[in-house]
Amino acid sequence: MIRGDDAACRIAHNAACPDRHAAGTGAFAAQAVPMPDSDHSSNRTLPSGAHRGAAHRLRRAAGTLFGLALVALALWGLHGMLKESSPQDIAAALRALGREQLALALGCLLLAYLALTCYDLLSLRWLGRPQPWRRSAPVTAAAFALGNVSFNAMVVAGGVRYAGLRPLGLAPSEVARMAVFASLGFWLAYATLGGLLFALDPVKPSVRIAGLLLLAPATYLLLSRRPRTLRLRGFEMTTPPLPLCVGQLAAGVTELLAISSVLWLLLPDVPGLNWSHFMQAFLLAIVAGSASQAPGGLGVFDSAFLLLLPKGTDMAQAVAALLAFRVLYYLVPLFLALAGLALRRLMRRRG
Repeated sequence: MIRGDDAACRIAHNAACPDRHAAGTGAFAAQAVPMPDSDHSSNRTLPSGAHRGAAHRLRRAAGTLFGLALVALALWGLHGMLKESSPQDIAAALRALGREQLALALGCLLLAYLALTCYDLLSLRWLGRPQPWRRSAPVTAAAFALGNVSFNAMVVAGGVRYAGLRPLGLAPSEVARMAVFASLGFWLAYATLGGLLFALDPVKPSVRIAGLLLLAPATYLLLSRRPRTLRLRGFEMTTPPLPLCVGQLAAGVTELLAISSVLWLLLPDVPGLNWSHFMQAFLLAIVAGSASQAPGGLGVFDSAFLLLLPKGTDMAQAVAALLAFRVLYYLVPLFLALAGLALRRLMRRRG
């Protein structure tokens, strides 16, 4: 669910310049500095690449500290919101979840992952390497399942994609473009749904201006009528043709609606909470979780969502719904992805 544009640009930049990719980290490596050959070498000016590498590491450290601070603050706020709810109350609310609720939630989860697989199906066509859905879908599902529970979803998902699609002869730069395509599809869908809801039925008057988000997908589709090159932080990408962009946006909207429906089905009846306001709370919590850079927005997404629920909400039941949502959306796909990867490796060894 949590995706970062900066991480996408790092993948694309590293893929285009593999000699500057730090092994296993997805970070830029500083350029090598020649060994000094005299005692006066300390007065020499370091190459600009070294300064850029140091500045990049400093920004990463600052971002990590900021994320940890957000998580700590969110957990502290979560503790305060739950001071009147005991663990026994939450456990009882979990046991009260009906089988029908869980079955419908699992159905929505399946729909969400089916939508996710469309990203790579479309991006492979855009790259001129079309593949049958049955060939790309397992790789896509595993990439998202593992990326969703990692600290750097774009890098992890990109690595899984590259390992799974390498037999097709894809270059690292092409896999990076696939990652950008998927991330862009999600955030365009976010802008579409968020723009409509924030503008027409804002949960709070202060978010009405966020309805301007709706301009983003409209502009993107307009630009795609005549494909052109977009540039961002040194990364260049030609926009896909209009039919692929429409499919990309449709996949993103389907994914986001299906994901939110998993939680909506698990929530108890909350007085004063309609679907529109629930959806806005869900969307705003996604942004908060993304800013924290924690796996799945752990703690931050939950605190923000609970904070936006109407007063009088049974917090024990709401937390139980969030816990069940995390199990279904994060842990179940993770278990299946790990089992699939282990089975694939075992088959390769025997074959």
